[in-house]
Formats: sequence, structure tokens, C-alpha cells
Amino acid sequence: MRSSLFAFVLLIACYSNVNGQKTALDSIFNLAVTKSVTGDVPGTTALLLTAQKMAEAENNQQMLCLIQVAMGKMAMIAENNEGVEEATQKALRLCSGCKDTLSIARTYLQIGVLKLKYEQYDSAINAFKLSSAYYLLKKDTMGAANAIAKIGNALELQGRNTEANAYYINFYNTTKKAPESIRFLTANIYLTANYLNIDQYDKAFEHNQMVKKISQQLGAAYEYSASLRYDAQIFRQKQEYKKAYDALYHYVEHYQDTLMSKMQLEEAEGLKAKYEDEKKENQIALQEAQLSQERYKFWAVLGGLLMAVVAGLFLFQLARKLRKRNQEKEFLIKEIHHRVKNNLQILSSLLYLQSRQISDDTALQAVREGQNRVDAMGLIHQKLYMGDNVAKVEMKDYLEQFGQNMLDSFGIEDERVKIEYEVTPLYLDVDTAIPLGLIINELVTNALKYAFPDGKMGIIRIALWKNEQNFLCLKVSDNGVGRLNAKNDDKSTSFGTNLVQMLGKKLKGIPEVLTTDQGYATQIVFEKWV
Repeated sequence: MRSSLFAFVLLIACYSNVNGQKTALDSIFNLAVTKSVTGDVPGTTALLLTAQKMAEAENNQQMLCLIQVAMGKMAMIAENNEGVEEATQKALRLCSGCKDTLSIARTYLQIGVLKLKYEQYDSAINAFKLSSAYYLLKKDTMGAANAIAKIGNALELQGRNTEANAYYINFYNTTKKAPESIRFLTANIYLTANYLNIDQYDKAFEHNQMVKKISQQLGAAYEYSASLRYDAQIFRQKQEYKKAYDALYHYVEHYQDTLMSKMQLEEAEGLKAKYEDEKKENQIALQEAQLSQERYKFWAVLGGLLMAVVAGLFLFQLARKLRKRNQEKEFLIKEIHHRVKNNLQILSSLLYLQSRQISDDTALQAVREGQNRVDAMGLIHQKLYMGDNVAKVEMKDYLEQFGQNMLDSFGIEDERVKIEYEVTPLYLDVDTAIPLGLIINELVTNALKYAFPDGKMGIIRIALWKNEQNFLCLKVSDNGVGRLNAKNDDKSTSFGTNLVQMLGKKLKGIPEVLTTDQGYATQIVFEKWV
């Protein structure tokens, strides 16, 4: 918090130096910065909003840029994620317009931290890389190194501790040029925790000693407290329980009034008990070595019991390992689905960006339909990595979300067109769910395009069930104008129809157009899925 507010204060200092003289707008912004140091988020935000109105009246783009960066910082302190997202989007637009490179660097840093909260690690890493690049444009190597160190944070949150190490070392090598700075202290804290995670306890201890030394010099009580806690963890991992107990008890004694909780006291007592147990076990072992030969039979019986216990422990450990291995495999499968979904989302975004550059209506329609197909596949993978079953998709939940996405994609509001669902509880594997999702996408797209012209209201029904032969059945119908009354679209292609035929054939099903009193209906019975 202290370093964040310090950077905030620097923000206004830079602006004042550039503009030379102080105006009423400067004074309001200065007051906001001063109030932010007290932690008064509502008061600071109110002053920033006042400054924003004045800057808008003066069309002062530079100050508007600084205000949005400050708004993002306040929202981050208040843990208002939506506020951070709104402020950073405005800051990027304003700061890019006035070419404020340093503010752009800070904005990307805020974006990266926000993405970490959303667990969007790849997006966070990209934001930190951009932040570092903009810092380097201003020759701010310390700021660039700090942004790169955040990549290490993102990797550690994914359990990639070994990869994170190189980023923390880079940050450490940069900050050690200023050995009494907050950032050098932070670099040593990063390395202490990282080396603990990768079981290099001697290196963790070395950096933790530097944390204790620097935090005492800077009067950083919270960081010094953390170093005492790390000492206890390091010694505990090295099985030096006496030292671990002493270190944790030092922490308790030094910060008992403000920082210790019941759980931490219990942890200290647990270490003490473990150390005492260790001493007792050594004493028992010594006494057992002095027992006479006359108790041979007793030890034989006891040995048999111990072997049974060991066998039981072995089986218990084996069961734990098997369970852990299954959990790891499930995690990896979910991670694969997550990455596939992210890649499809990127592809969808690229198609959207491309569509904004297309003026030809036929090409634009084709690109947007392609985007909907990609989104339909991406939703399958999203359901797989977010659900409890990584191998199969629950179709009712998938279709309901799919339908809402389609209505949003076509911009249909006010419930002019509704989608109703008649879906029995079904779980389909990914090889069946993806082709089926694409078929439904094409049939629903066709209904939305042609069934309800000129603002006509109507209903689309999606039915999915198993028949008496245990075959999977799909029916998509609407109560629209029907095939004969539908407008001919000269710009339409037969790609969607061909895709339905091809995918239906893959699942051993043939689309059949049903005769209805009104509207249009297509039914497919899939023989492959039983």
C-alpha cells in the first residue's frame, strides 16, 4: 500500500512539473492525492470526480488521463473490480491520445493485477509485458522490472513455481542497485517465498535474512513480521523443530497485541509439542536399546503389530497417491479445455475485429456466422472445465446458455423472440457434443434470420431426448412464417445447410424437414449415440 500511494503522489508531481504553474484544477487534484494517503477512498473519489468535471470543461486531456489512472488505483484499493476495469479502459484511451507513456505503463500494470483476480493468467502476463515495455520507453528500468516480477506472481498462482524463479531473480538483480528501497525489500520477499515453494530452503533462509535487515532499517513492521513467519516455515521444512518453535514464538512475542490470532498461537504450541515428542521418542529409543533378552517374545509380537501398521500405512499412502494422481489428471484435462476455450475466444475476437472492417454484406454475414460457430464450440469447452465432469457436457445447461448467447448475438431484445427448451437430462461426450452444438447453431441461426421478419414475434423450440431405441433425437422448430413465406436471401450461401448434412452424417443421422401447420421444423435421429 505504501509504495502504491507513493507512485500515486509521483503522478501529480510529474504533471505539475510539466505544466509549470498551478491552477484550480491542479489544486483539486493535489487535494485528492493528499486525501488518498489517509485511505479515505470515498473522499478521494469525490474529489477526483470534481477534478474530472473541471478537466472535461477545459478539455484537458492530460489531466483526464491522470485522473483515470488515479481512479483505477482507488478502485483497486477498494477491491472494486468493475471500477478498475472501467477506469483502465478510459485511461488507455485518454493516455494514448496524449501520448503519456508512463501513465500507460501504470495502467497496464493495473490491468494485469485485475486479470490475476479474475484468474485470467495469460491475459495478466500479456498486460505485465506491455507495462514493462512502456516503462522501458521512459527508461524506467525499476518500473519495468517490477512489472516483469508480476509475471512471476501469475506463474506461481498457476503452481509454476520453478518458472517464476527467473522473473524474481531478474527483479532482484535490478533492485539491488538500491539496497535500501521498498522494491529491493519486495524482491527478497518474493524470492524467500519462491525458494520455499521449490524446496530450496537454504536460499530461502538467505533472502529472508535480508528481508529482516531491510525491514528493520525502513521501519516496515508488516514486512518484518512476515520474515519471522518465514523463518518458522523454513526451519519446519528442514525438520529443525526447536528453531521453528523459537522463530514462531519470537513472532508471537513481538506482535502478540496486534497480529497474533488463536490459530497462530495453536500453531506455535503444535510446534512445541512436536519438538517435545521428538525428544521423548529419542528417550524411548534409548531405553528400548537397553532392554534384556528376556523380553524377546514381547518384541516379536510388537514387531508383528508394527508390520501390520506399516502395511496399513503403505496401503493408505498408495490410496492417497492414486487419488492425487487422478486429481492431477483431472486438473490437466480441465486446463486443456480451458486453454482450448481461450484459444477459441481469441479466434472469435479476431473474427469480430475483422467483421468491423468488412463493408460487403455477404462477407460480413459469413464472418459473423463463423464467429457464432466458434462461440458454440468454445461454450462446450467452457462447460467441461467448469463442470464436475471433465469428460461429458450436461446438455440442458449448455443449450440454455447457448440460446441466450444467440439472442444476444443477433441483438434481439424485449423478448421479441423466445427460445424454449425440452431437454431430458443428458450428458454427452465432447466428440458428440461439439458436432451437435454446431448443428443446433445452424438451425437456430436459420430460424432467427428468416422465420420472424419485420419485427414479428415468435418462439423457437429446441428439443433433445432419447427415443425408445435409445437413439439421440434432436428437433428444432419455430412458429414463424414458414419456408414458403420466408424472404429469399440472395446473399445467403448453402454452407450452413451443407454443414448440417455433413455433421449429421458423422453422427449417423439424416436431417428431416417436418410438415407443420405453421413455421418450420427439422428433426434428426442419430444412430451413433446410444
